[in-house]
Amino acid sequence: MKTSCGVIALITDFGYIDPYVGAMKGVALDICPKIKIVDITHEIPSFDIDYAALALFMVYKYYPVGTIFVVVVDPGVGSARRPILIVTRNYYFIGPDNGVLTLAAKNDGIEAVIKLENEIYFRKPVSRSFHGRDIFMPVAAWLACGTPPESFGSLQPIDSIKELEAMLYIKKINSKCIELKAIHIDKFGNIMLSNMFNDVAKALGLDIGDRLYVYTNNARFEAVVREVFSLAREGELVLYENSFQLAELAINKGSAKDILKVNKRDTVKICKEV
Repeated sequence: MKTSCGVIALITDFGYIDPYVGAMKGVALDICPKIKIVDITHEIPSFDIDYAALALFMVYKYYPVGTIFVVVVDPGVGSARRPILIVTRNYYFIGPDNGVLTLAAKNDGIEAVIKLENEIYFRKPVSRSFHGRDIFMPVAAWLACGTPPESFGSLQPIDSIKELEAMLYIKKINSKCIELKAIHIDKFGNIMLSNMFNDVAKALGLDIGDRLYVYTNNARFEAVVREVFSLAREGELVLYENSFQLAELAINKGSAKDILKVNKRDTVKICKEV
């Protein structure tokens, strides 16, 4: 069975102005001073569980085997939602059972789900509003220092964990058209879509250079399939495989968001030109 590599990687919506992240790190280092703590991001939009789940999904596989991921985007803190540890083939995921861990964990292959309930490993007193400091990071630190996962609580059915509305969504309308969702829009205005590029290409029979129609909010736009947006002419709308293997719409030296008037969670229809 794998063991922790001593790395704890953090995702939160806490930002950097307040001392919340610093408190979490201090608690962990007090328990296990030899660990390495890595900040993935603390700029998840407040309460945005969907984007936190997507961010974790996009980056987890680049970390060493045995990394412990702690995700604290937890608008339900203090409620009946479970604090959990998910053990997968290669990693550990710790956080609230609100769906934030599930996309990445399922992608890696879930081996066990443990409800965090052994208070020996919690920081006392446990705040009802700050489980990141008092439950999640202490458990991560004890795990990083060699405590077996089963010590932290009871095994739960794998199919009992909460899942978000399908992030990797694709609906085939007919042989030439599919429906996707905008799941993230980056600072450049690139629109990340809700499935892997290879699956989109397979569904529509696409090749590099094929022409497309993109339908958004009752408007139609012409696009082309490219290997990367920089190979398109300036201002051209492109469908391509982004660096995380997801389908993405972009405009070379422009903003696809501004042109298409698309917001996160909007539906996008893509049809192959015939």
